[in-house]
Amino acid sequence: MQSIAKFAMRSPLHAIGLSAFSTLVGFISWLSPPIVALILLSKGLRGGGNVFLWTLIPIGIVFHFTGDPTLLFNLTSVFLLALALRSRFSWEHVLVLAFFLSLFGTLLYHSFAPVAFQRLIDFVSQLLSMISGIPALENKDLVNIVMFSYSLQLYFYSIAGICLARWWQSCLYNPFGFGREFRSLRLHPYVATVAVLAVIFCIVFIDRLWLWIPLLASPLFIAALGLMHWVFAAAKISSFWSIGLYVGLLLAPEIFAPLLVSIGIIDSFFDLRSRYKFSNKE
Repeated sequence: MQSIAKFAMRSPLHAIGLSAFSTLVGFISWLSPPIVALILLSKGLRGGGNVFLWTLIPIGIVFHFTGDPTLLFNLTSVFLLALALRSRFSWEHVLVLAFFLSLFGTLLYHSFAPVAFQRLIDFVSQLLSMISGIPALENKDLVNIVMFSYSLQLYFYSIAGICLARWWQSCLYNPFGFGREFRSLRLHPYVATVAVLAVIFCIVFIDRLWLWIPLLASPLFIAALGLMHWVFAAAKISSFWSIGLYVGLLLAPEIFAPLLVSIGIIDSFFDLRSRYKFSNKE
């Protein structure tokens, strides 16, 4: 993966070519936003903006043939997150900004890409019909499910994209810098309070809003991952436990995800890093 970053940083032409190529090749299209973000983080708005604008051309080609603006939303979101980091905003601000960008992108997708949105509804409907025991859902319920799923996808794609770009930058110019940033990630109590109140509001009106609870809790989830990585690094725990954490999230997300969100809430209010020290902490 580092070789991709080194190739992109050789010249603007290399970055533009690599970003455009990855956009047009479907299974690696996710590489385009972090490439653009890497240039922005490393060379500033002028260099990153140039690559961003040229990347819009292949994205426009893809949109013309598919009618799906998801690549554009992902690219724009990661670009804006990189701009926030470049402007010395904290990772806490990045997590909150990604939340609002995912909501905005979902509303745009629903309003201005009706054909692609309907294809997604049909796909979800067929998928649910193949699962026994699930009753047929009304169209408005399918719309809510698709909007929730799409917003959650945009959020985590955006966070994954900016994390990859920051890791690339760290590998090239500041070894272990991204690791230190991520392990120190913690939400302010005010942000955690707003997130918790929003989740409670969704629980009160659970018949309509329950689907949005995971998205509202996502910043707390990411912050808790940062805390867990801090624990693993500070206690010099084997990487086996870090791998086990993500395996657990894949196999039993209904157990591990709420647990991590709870840990994120506790850490926001009580700053667990300052309360627990390890004798072998660096």
